[in-house]
Amino acid sequence: MRMRQVEAFRAVMMSGGITAAATMLNISQPSVSRLIADMERAVGFRLFDRRGARVHPTAQAQALYEAVRRSYAGLDLLDQAARRIRAHPVGTVRIAALAAIATAILPAVIARFRILYPEIKITVESLGQRAIEERVFLGQADLGIGIDAPGREGIRSTPLARAEYVCALPANHVLAARERVTVEDLAGEEFIGPMHEADALWNRIDVVLETSGIAISRRLETQQSHTLYAFVEAGLGVSIAEPFSAPLFHRLGVAIRPFTPPVELDFGLLEPDIGPTPEIVAWLNADVARETATCLAHVRKVVAAG
Repeated sequence: MRMRQVEAFRAVMMSGGITAAATMLNISQPSVSRLIADMERAVGFRLFDRRGARVHPTAQAQALYEAVRRSYAGLDLLDQAARRIRAHPVGTVRIAALAAIATAILPAVIARFRILYPEIKITVESLGQRAIEERVFLGQADLGIGIDAPGREGIRSTPLARAEYVCALPANHVLAARERVTVEDLAGEEFIGPMHEADALWNRIDVVLETSGIAISRRLETQQSHTLYAFVEAGLGVSIAEPFSAPLFHRLGVAIRPFTPPVELDFGLLEPDIGPTPEIVAWLNADVARETATCLAHVRKVVAAG
């Protein structure tokens, strides 16, 4: 095995797909695929099952990744420590957050932060879950806001909220007349679904649909929930979506209904697991938690009002 092959393998396992791995390594998608193929020949067994556009790690790949992960852990943690030491105090706080949370939660939090810390600069990156964890793990973000990640080495995770997903419908859709939408109601509907290689933000939606056995049309997929809501607003289909963006798109005409069976996901505050939490990050943690509770209470009112 060559080091570059191992790097490509690690990137695919961490990011969840060939495309995301290519972005992480700043190389082309065909280059990643070629490195993986070369590594499969070198190790003598298949690393990924390819089902259409998706790749799924084999049991052998999972076992090999554990060894790869351990070999990288020491260097990654040293790099993380150095980055955090450099970052404080530097007058900048770096936040990596899911786009929906960055839009729905952070504006009010940052407005209050500026009053207390007017000299501190804030940078916000809207990223997928795997990229958020990577930024935090490597010390490239002081605070990550995404799916709760307990037990992830090098990351300290604090529960933020358990959020219940909602059914998003075009305003004039026949199901918008229902007080609650069930998975059975989606039979035959144009469903805007999670894109292949999507992360844990979408996984439970796939599980509900797959276990229900309900036949849906799934001709449109996207990786970002804001795009999904926009597609629903345009009348292109129905979907199950994260609730944080629901009030915004409800104002734009999207019908928001509760969904059965419930699809719930635990969100969390992530930070590098090295040393005590800096004062300004601790303040952000507390205020993000308060604003998240306020946002989800608003969502419940929107859902109840129909």
